[in-house]
Amino acid sequence: MSRSLTRLRRVTGDPLLVRAGRRLVPTPAAEALRGTAHDALAAAHAVLSTRVAPTDTELERSLDAVLTVRTGTDAVEEFGPDLLAAVSVRAPRARLRLVGEGDESVAALRDGTVDLDVGAPLADDDGLRRETLTHDEMVVVGRPDGALARRAGDGGPTADDVAAVGHVNASRRGVLRGPLDEALAALGLERTVVAAAPGFAAACALVRSADLVCLAPERLTRRVRGDELRTWPCPVPLPAVHLVQTWHRRTDADPVRRWLRDRVREVVR
Repeated sequence: MSRSLTRLRRVTGDPLLVRAGRRLVPTPAAEALRGTAHDALAAAHAVLSTRVAPTDTELERSLDAVLTVRTGTDAVEEFGPDLLAAVSVRAPRARLRLVGEGDESVAALRDGTVDLDVGAPLADDDGLRRETLTHDEMVVVGRPDGALARRAGDGGPTADDVAAVGHVNASRRGVLRGPLDEALAALGLERTVVAAAPGFAAACALVRSADLVCLAPERLTRRVRGDELRTWPCPVPLPAVHLVQTWHRRTDADPVRRWLRDRVREVVR
């Protein structure tokens, strides 16, 4: 206590407490500081004490922020309308900003330009947190009256059936080959790729307009397929498609970003 009083006397230039008989009494300067010092200590305690996270209802009443989600056009087609509805109904003052995929850089998550990335898993980085939202199986998509439907009949198509019809390959970079080609090659088969499209939704649009087929994730393309296209199980094994939401650890405990992740999880699942 003596050392603390010495430091305070040095800072204020006042003795603060002086002897009066056997007691210490405050000086007028100390009396003047009493209220201000109490307020300063209370403010410091409020800043440094553990915060109680607001409930969703409390948060939604005051949530006036731009929520930025980086994702692909396929995810926007399938989940975008439901996510927009979830945000606008529950937090009407918030605004949802969906930005397209580019280089999928971690920097945008780190500096807060992007709050959340929804899509394929990003490259490993110590600063990232991930949650797998869904595992999607690849299916063959075609017209219900198309060439594959006629070849397959009531049963599912064989690898020969799939190889015998024209294909659209979904590739953001316009690649004409994919895992299906390797799987068919192992069986001594080869498919004919007529076109490449920059995503699964675009590939389904081309399939709808021509007698072609494409591979697409079953869950991710339900909305774009509608009733005009049908699906068949792929006759050769292919890797599943994982839809992952990724954020930076700096926003891990932030109530607003946590609320956004909860809404995305609800919509996808």
